[in-house]
Amino acid sequence: GAELGQLKPEGIAQAEEAAKDSRIQDVDLIVASPYPRALQTAAIVSREIDRPIEVAVGIFEWLPRIDYSAPTHTEIKEAWDEYKQNGGVHTPSDKYPNWETHAQMRARALEAIRPYLAREDISKLLIVCHGGIMRALMNQPSLKKIHFCEIRELTPEMLAAESRRGS
Repeated sequence: GAELGQLKPEGIAQAEEAAKDSRIQDVDLIVASPYPRALQTAAIVSREIDRPIEVAVGIFEWLPRIDYSAPTHTEIKEAWDEYKQNGGVHTPSDKYPNWETHAQMRARALEAIRPYLAREDISKLLIVCHGGIMRALMNQPSLKKIHFCEIRELTPEMLAAESRRGS
């Protein structure tokens, strides 16, 4: 699937450009999704700003089926459309009742980054992940578009686990 693809030349250029952003020059650590494009992006940024990378397994992209079974491409697209239409919350009329909700994805992502947030040697963390995970971390399931290599700043309020939006 697309999740396992490599960056195209345009993606490489976007990562190189993002690495020049002044907001990330002083990060202590880069944490990346285990998916190849995110890892490749993190590697490019790491090379440019000379910071280490660690992989946070739990910040992989949204699951079209929480049981990890293999849906068809059409089912993935339809389930994602249903997720977006519902704001990440299941309804009784869902055609695809097994997709990962916003609350589930948020809990998974927060659990994955919690150890990094607790480390005293990290005052600024760069998370290289996918749009769905960024929406989950920002707690904004209906946010329309996050562009490739777009830098979003997370606040402590956004990362507060007790937030109830999108449950």
